[in-house]
Amino acid sequence: MRALAWSRCLPFLPEFRDWQPMGDEERQRLLDGFAPVDDTVARSLADLFLDYGDGYMTSGPLCWSPGQVGLFLADWLPRKAALDAEQRAALPEVLRRWIRYALERRMVDPVWIGPVVEAVDTFLPAFEEAFDDTAAWGPAKQIAAELAARGIDLSDSEAVEDAMRGLNAERLARHLTD
Repeated sequence: MRALAWSRCLPFLPEFRDWQPMGDEERQRLLDGFAPVDDTVARSLADLFLDYGDGYMTSGPLCWSPGQVGLFLADWLPRKAALDAEQRAALPEVLRRWIRYALERRMVDPVWIGPVVEAVDTFLPAFEEAFDDTAAWGPAKQIAAELAARGIDLSDSEAVEDAMRGLNAERLARHLTD
């Protein structure tokens, strides 16, 4: 049905832009304008906001809407990101600040910024529920959590490769014994 609907709607859809990843200079300029270098929590969260915006928001990384906030909080962030306690505690306020920052850069009238900022509070309970639900996590996040639980330093590529070989061997052995 999806293919049929797509084929029937295609003539009425706008032209999609060719996706180009954000350049490093532009990314750095946005991060520097948002938070000082020593505010590592806000910068790390803003980096996640840019990852989401650059990869999933077709209008651009600064084009936040209430729907985008909902998708980010209730779906993308719980599946894709691992947040430490400090990041998780700061997330609501930093996201509100980021939305204001992003939409002001786009020169959106403040009357339209308010509903987007309010969407953070609307979708925060869905985020809390999904973030703690390991079944909702994406495969990469599940594996990273398993390796971290085993005490593997995720920044050490050699240790991660060794642990992955062991994890794959364990899964294969479980599969063969079942």
